[in-house]
Amino acid sequence: MLRRKHPHPVESIDTLRAKELKRFVEVFTADGERLGVTLRFIHRPIEDVNIEQKLYRSFLVVQSLEHGGPLYVPTVFVESYDPAAGRVTLTADLDMVMGESWNREPDFVARGQGVAEELPG
Repeated sequence: MLRRKHPHPVESIDTLRAKELKRFVEVFTADGERLGVTLRFIHRPIEDVNIEQKLYRSFLVVQSLEHGGPLYVPTVFVESYDPAAGRVTLTADLDMVMGESWNREPDFVARGQGVAEELPG
């Protein structure tokens, strides 16, 4: 199966909402590494979005004990969600995840400008 290496501008968040993503669903990289479990979405103010500058609109917050705390995964990197298996799979492999700054709280969140969207339990 071919996987996207770069995000497509259409947000995967619509698919996740349609499939009713739940809290504490396991999240895996494209190469099968477990990252942690889903917690919530967080959204950047629309006027600050710029995909070319990696200023993504929505993030999936993943609690990751394996990687030292929360990861902020842009939803455009979500490949699929299988509710029956309780599994979210990303388009990014572990090297990409570790190479990005997804282990840091985005600046808009730190400034209190993020809008949290809780996932049902």
